[in-house]
Amino acid sequence: FWHKVLYDLGHVSTPEPFMKLVHQGMILGEDNQKMSKSRGNVVNPDEIIERYGADAMRLYEMFMGPLEATKPWQTTGVDGVRRFLDRAWRLFVSDEDESDALIVDDSALTTDDQKVLHRTIKKVTEDLDGMRFNTAISAMMEFVNHFTKCGRSPRAALTPFAQLLAPFAPHMGEELWARLGHSGTLAYVPWPTWDEAFCVDDTVLYPVQVNGKMRGQIDLPKDVDQATALAAAKAVENVARHLEGKQLVREIFVAGRMINLVVK
Repeated sequence: FWHKVLYDLGHVSTPEPFMKLVHQGMILGEDNQKMSKSRGNVVNPDEIIERYGADAMRLYEMFMGPLEATKPWQTTGVDGVRRFLDRAWRLFVSDEDESDALIVDDSALTTDDQKVLHRTIKKVTEDLDGMRFNTAISAMMEFVNHFTKCGRSPRAALTPFAQLLAPFAPHMGEELWARLGHSGTLAYVPWPTWDEAFCVDDTVLYPVQVNGKMRGQIDLPKDVDQATALAAAKAVENVARHLEGKQLVREIFVAGRMINLVVK
């Protein structure tokens, strides 16, 4: 109302105060009730920060669910988020002794690394724009899982990851940025970009059905032809078992979606 009055008076240049209004949901107590001193279910943020750190609390609040949803607080959930931050930290810093030595190297990225990196950048960027913070964090968790499993810490992947993490866990993001050898805050560093070529799947996972019931799955090239796809589907062990001794009366191939074999 006041903005419209100011607009009519010529003091502001736009008829609306913002382009989009987002109503954030309420965080309930662990008993799924509205937090209240009388109910004794109020969460003290100072205690959470003292125990887990400000980054973990901030990250958990964004990871709880969609921004607009009403969600119950679960302190055990902060544990999980803190473990994620610890795992991310160990990609950068050694935990074998008390030296906290940087373990990031200049090794080249594999094709799989490139796919994980660029898909993470794309997902986090688009989810930030759409305020889908929980799914952006999920994408970063997948990134950490990938490089933890392969046991490598390539600088080419971890430098942009520190930038992606910073809006969610700013204290850790800035610390990692400094340990990577950069001076100044990363808040003014250009946001990382992605290569769309690494974000496109080369294969499609086809469900293989026999008489409409799924009997197996098979990964096939995106541009696979019908004959090759059908031959590969019939070779799937469980599918072949359901075809044995039966007459194949129809073969259905829907490119990019499914394969169905009809028998009698």
